[in-house]
Amino acid sequence: MELHIDLHRLPETSMIVIIILLIAAIALIIGLSVAGNSTTNDVTTVNAVGQIGGNVILSCTFTPDVKQSSDILWEKVGDTGVVYKYENGKISLSDQNSNYKSRTSLFLNELSVGNASLRLNNAKVADTGVYKCTISNSKGKGDNKLSLNVGAFSDVTVTNNNQTGLLCDSPSWYPMPTVTWLNITSGDNITNAAETRTEAGLNGAVEVISEFKRIEKNIQYRCVINNNLARAEADAILTDSGLKTETRLLILSSGPMTSPSRLLLCLVFLSILLGAVNM
Repeated sequence: MELHIDLHRLPETSMIVIIILLIAAIALIIGLSVAGNSTTNDVTTVNAVGQIGGNVILSCTFTPDVKQSSDILWEKVGDTGVVYKYENGKISLSDQNSNYKSRTSLFLNELSVGNASLRLNNAKVADTGVYKCTISNSKGKGDNKLSLNVGAFSDVTVTNNNQTGLLCDSPSWYPMPTVTWLNITSGDNITNAAETRTEAGLNGAVEVISEFKRIEKNIQYRCVINNNLARAEADAILTDSGLKTETRLLILSSGPMTSPSRLLLCLVFLSILLGAVNM
């Protein structure tokens, strides 16, 4: 026999009891969260995208402690050893993972204002992964994670090829990108009418060369090259006075990694309670 309780048919006193219990549960969640934050550093990180062979900043900020120097620990999830350690006012790299030797540094003069960001030089595809920044001082201990993706991406140039075609060329992409052609004037996707090829580039990347041959005057065309890291676009229009172009490169990032908010936790708990009542 199935027992089902309809909230709308409960006596008024029962409804009041349930509401009081729900309010008490929410207050407990908020209280525990506030109590926890009073002894734990508020650490904020932001996901990052790096160019192969270039330098990338892994952002990590915290509430500074004016009473004492903060200890900073950077680790990569799944790796042994540390990426970087600053402890008791000194750089401590005795247990640093060899993959990061001579490639990492902090902005030491900015630790006092809460900047624990890590500079990673000569980025490699193997550096891709999840990193954790941990801060310890008299306020307590706090940490947060960020995701780093390393690849290749570059601006695209567009030229008028043989007077009847448009040629898009971008020298460095990894992972392998997709290429899309659009007729902006009509709104049509014209990719199938274009020819695209790749050639070997530097550092394991590829050069992308794509041509659309049947251009018309006073029609605006767009060439788009993108992978999961970046998106390059080139707009072009051929007029009686010549070819006019505009290009742009957008680096893609998923933004900061954050913990669930107190409000979200309360809503989840509330839904669980309501579900239990209605069973």
